[in-house]
Amino acid sequence: MMSNSTAAATPEPLRDADPRLLRFLAAWRAARAGAPMPRRRAFDPMTAPDLLPWIWLCAYDPAADDFVYRLAGEEVNAAWGRSLRGAALRDLLGPEDHPTVRRRWAEILEGPNLHYGLTRERLSALETQSAERLLAPLADDAGLPAYILGVSLYRVAASDPGRPPLTAEDYVRLPVAAL
Repeated sequence: MMSNSTAAATPEPLRDADPRLLRFLAAWRAARAGAPMPRRRAFDPMTAPDLLPWIWLCAYDPAADDFVYRLAGEEVNAAWGRSLRGAALRDLLGPEDHPTVRRRWAEILEGPNLHYGLTRERLSALETQSAERLLAPLADDAGLPAYILGVSLYRVAASDPGRPPLTAEDYVRLPVAAL
């Protein structure tokens, strides 16, 4: 159960989020130290050690105009059936879903924004997987937005073949400035 101070600091769209996502948000906020977003080296994953299996990190690669996984916890790798280290977002998602997710992730860095993916979100290629996730921007050493840090709580879910993947209502964008 959340304390009153934690509940008061929780943005409205996240009030019903899995408590693990709120712990991730608290760790990310603590690493900010007043900046719009924390620098990569300021975020210590050991501030939420129980989340390590579900945490992942992607770097934006300007040459490829895509995101590349730098690390992923065991549960994330298990959900995808392989290690994601070094994998490009384009290669994982395929041509149908990549443009939508790439655009959303660019909004995380450009805003900067947090991204809360709801449990009903699904990818075309992963009809049996669903995830509740929270994605946050991280800056490089110069303070420029360069990374997406996320926590994805995967679970097997019933597939709805009639439901289109990646609809606009599947995620909430939260401006960092409002946090």
